[in-house]
Amino acid sequence: MAASAPTPHGTDSPAEGRCGYYVEKKKRFCRMVVAAGKRFCGEHAGAAEEENARKRILCPLDPKHTVYEDQLAKHLKKCNSREKPKPDFFIQDINAGLKDETEIPEQLV
Repeated sequence: MAASAPTPHGTDSPAEGRCGYYVEKKKRFCRMVVAAGKRFCGEHAGAAEEENARKRILCPLDPKHTVYEDQLAKHLKKCNSREKPKPDFFIQDINAGLKDETEIPEQLV
């Protein structure tokens, strides 16, 4: 039985409708879906030569993703990493117990 060398699957070109950015660390193309008429996904749009007019920056709320600089204000309103308003019935540390256990208020006893 002859041992065959493993052949790379899909490293020649990206799949149809997928990002054309080659991820060296993973030794494959990015698998994210691209918009119609685009070559790269939103995360790798900075690698595209034809999209240099718009600059992408890290989200100030969560640096794990990027946004277009001109759409930052709109993004901050709908970003899932933003601080959400607390409900009216929420009280911080309500079940945390007493802060100083040696001092027991007479009203609670």
